[in-house]
Amino acid sequence: MKFKHLEIPALVLSLVAVNTCIPARAEAQAGKGRVKQSRGAKRAPEKSPAQMAKDQARLKGEIIKKAEEYKRNVKEVIALLEPEVKREALVIEKRRGLVAVGALAKQDLEKSEAALALTQAKLDAERKKIADTDTLIVEVRAEEQLAKMPPVPVGGYRMTSALIRYNGPFRWALSDSARVQSYFVSSFGRQLPISAYGQTAVHDRMGFDHSNSMDVAVHPDSTEGRMLMNYLRGAGIPFIAFRQAVPGSATGAHIHVGNPSRRIFR
Repeated sequence: MKFKHLEIPALVLSLVAVNTCIPARAEAQAGKGRVKQSRGAKRAPEKSPAQMAKDQARLKGEIIKKAEEYKRNVKEVIALLEPEVKREALVIEKRRGLVAVGALAKQDLEKSEAALALTQAKLDAERKKIADTDTLIVEVRAEEQLAKMPPVPVGGYRMTSALIRYNGPFRWALSDSARVQSYFVSSFGRQLPISAYGQTAVHDRMGFDHSNSMDVAVHPDSTEGRMLMNYLRGAGIPFIAFRQAVPGSATGAHIHVGNPSRRIFR
C-alpha cells in the first residue's frame, strides 16, 4: 500500500521571521537606503514598531494555519494506515493458527509479521509528525510571551499562563540527560518520554539550535510534570515548560530541558 510523501510546509521555515527576519529586513533596507542616499536617492521609509508587530502577528498566524493544515493531511494518512494495521494483525493471527497445525509454512507467517512491522512503523512515524507539529504550534504561540518576559537572572524563575521559565545555574549538557532519565524511571517506573533529543529535522526546519536540549512529552501541570520540574530546579538544571497550545487544551504541552534554543542565522 503506497502513501504520498508529506513534508512540513515550507512556510514553517519562516518561523525564524517571527522574531528575526522582519528586523533583519528592516536593517537590510536601512543599509540599502544609506547606499542610495549616498548616491543622491531618497532613503526608503523604515517600518514603525507597530507595523513590525503587525507583520510578526501575521506571520505567526500563517505559520499556525499551515501547521494545522499539515496536521490534517497527516491525519488523512493515519486514517488509512490504522485499518491497514488492524487487517494485517488479523491475517497474522489466522496464519499463526495455520502454522500451529502444519497447514502453513513458518516463512509465510514471518513475511506477514515483517509487513505488519513495516506498516506499524509508518503509522508511528505519522503520529510522530502530529506530535512534532503540536510542539511547533505551542512554541510559536508562546514565542511572544517568552520575548516579552523580563530577563530571568541565574537561578530565577518566571511563570505565565502559557509557560514556565527557570534559568538554572547548572551548566547543562545533553550528556547529563542520563541523570534526568534515571530520576524519572525511579520515580514513575517508566522511561522518560523524550519527544526530541538534541537537534532534529524539525528544529533544522524551524531554524533553531536544539543540539544541547531535549523535549519531554509531559504536561507541566500533571503530577509527573510538577515532580520533574521540582527535580530540575533542585538540581539547578534550566528548563522552559510550555503549558498549552490553545486555552483549555493540553495538546503539545512539554518541558524543554536545557537553555532556550538559539536562533540559527543563515
